[in-house]
Amino acid sequence: MYTSIDKISDRFGFSTAGTFRCAYRNTRTWVTAGIVTILVLVALLLISLVFVLIQAQGLPGAASAQLETLITGVITGGGLNGDSSSGHQLANFGFGLVGLAFGIILLLIAIITFLIILAAMRMGQTYKFKADEQHFTVIYPKRMNRTVTIEYDYITGLKYEEWAFLLAPKCLDVTIHTKQGDFDFRCIHTPMSKANGITETPFNIIRERIGIAGRDENVLINRDAAKEQKPGFFK
Repeated sequence: MYTSIDKISDRFGFSTAGTFRCAYRNTRTWVTAGIVTILVLVALLLISLVFVLIQAQGLPGAASAQLETLITGVITGGGLNGDSSSGHQLANFGFGLVGLAFGIILLLIAIITFLIILAAMRMGQTYKFKADEQHFTVIYPKRMNRTVTIEYDYITGLKYEEWAFLLAPKCLDVTIHTKQGDFDFRCIHTPMSKANGITETPFNIIRERIGIAGRDENVLINRDAAKEQKPGFFK
């Protein structure tokens, strides 16, 4: 789930830095919109197919021969041969075929686009972190232009729970509670983190620093607030 670099933990102090990946916050919306779009296109395709089949059954002769007559007449400018009802039926059949072909193309484009979006969502966004004996800093992706540094003494709790949605990457929702506010991160799971949970995220450093790493319960913890002097984070 994350990569740690420059780790130093010895008698001179603790320091580490690295990266981790988080899911986009609008993942649920994109997945839902993609599925709905594909289902609508499939429904329209089925309607077009039924329309074409009905029109084909109503043709006086073979559908292919009649359609060839229609195309030839349009190209040569000679119009349609035969009675007007047959021509009208044939025109509906040709219109249905064109609509069916156009729908298939739209469906393929929608599926390819949806697969590309899914791949991007599974990649997620890269966050950076730095941690030492006093602070835990998260550097957000460049487009967010945000950096948050939290002092361990001002953390009031750490909560985490599994998050999953159809076709979206499985994640671990981590919330850091502080006296100045909450910070939420939706960490994308790796095979290791699926098995070991919070210990495979950089937020396990916080658990260790505030003294709950050995506990199994996933509940909000209360810490001594007597030392509160200043805000424990800054941008």
